[in-house]
Amino acid sequence: MKIATIVSTLALSVSVAHAAQSAADFPGICKSEADCKVYGTNYACVSVDSSVAGLETLSMCIPGGTVCSGQISGACPTFAAWPKAYRVVQPVCVLVPVLNCNKKFAVSAGSATGTNADVGAASTTGSGTVECYVRNFTTATQYKVVEGIYQCVDYAKYLSSNFGYLQNLTDATTAACAYSSITQTLCSGQGTCAPKSSFAQEYQCKCNKGYDGTANCSTVTSNQCSSLGQCGTLGTCTVAAGASTGTCSCKAGSTGNQCTKCDATSTSACSGHGTCDASGVCTCASKYSGTFCADSTSTSGTSMTPTPASGSARLSSFVATAIATGMTIAAVGIVAFAS
Repeated sequence: MKIATIVSTLALSVSVAHAAQSAADFPGICKSEADCKVYGTNYACVSVDSSVAGLETLSMCIPGGTVCSGQISGACPTFAAWPKAYRVVQPVCVLVPVLNCNKKFAVSAGSATGTNADVGAASTTGSGTVECYVRNFTTATQYKVVEGIYQCVDYAKYLSSNFGYLQNLTDATTAACAYSSITQTLCSGQGTCAPKSSFAQEYQCKCNKGYDGTANCSTVTSNQCSSLGQCGTLGTCTVAAGASTGTCSCKAGSTGNQCTKCDATSTSACSGHGTCDASGVCTCASKYSGTFCADSTSTSGTSMTPTPASGSARLSSFVATAIATGMTIAAVGIVAFAS
């Protein structure tokens, strides 16, 4: 990734005009770790690095135990409960190259496996500020050595920045995470496309609580939730202080596990723009779409744009920018969250 591109992206995200925001419209939205304290001490403010104009950094509080960061191929935010314009961002946990490594830890994982125990001793000590992991990605005829850390990026940026590194691996990742050209989602919009384990080449869907991983997060299995942005546009993930999972609470017009069905008995069913059948599915009127007919097909969607995150949340997605601009990084490679 070129420094000029990173810097211009950061400048654009800062210069975008921002409308008033609230947790009601953007569940779990955060600018720093402090914003996540309302959910307890085990939540981290994590950013997804996107190339979508105006949506370069979307940040959300998610459970901090298995965050995609540093050497952990963990979870990223998902945005099913945010307004229409933001649902285009589909998270991938990927080993992103870092420009200025201090220590380079060799990774000895095979092509299909990888654990944190596979991290070897640091092979290089330099003047940089980030601890990196060296992975040799291979196919039958090609290889690519990457020195980097895990970060959350949008699928579109994953493709445009060639973060699959080898075409066969990129194609395999797209297939493994069930990319839909119709809905333009990975993992049905309810999970993170991530390596099967740290430093593995092979990817899979790591689903939000309440969704079936064997079905690429397309099947609802319970009303549990782990992502504050997963309960749809008419649901809220209610998490008790100190807990990492909660349950979806449905607003008027929706019902069922994960608030995925319309409530035919409600005057708010299908947002007043359609009819709700006996199975809980909306049939939308002309010029409306979406699960609850809330999305107008005659406009480009909402103009609200979340303010870019700051502090440790921005470190997760813009560590390369920080390095390029000479910023000192204290929590190298790992999203800092309260313990």
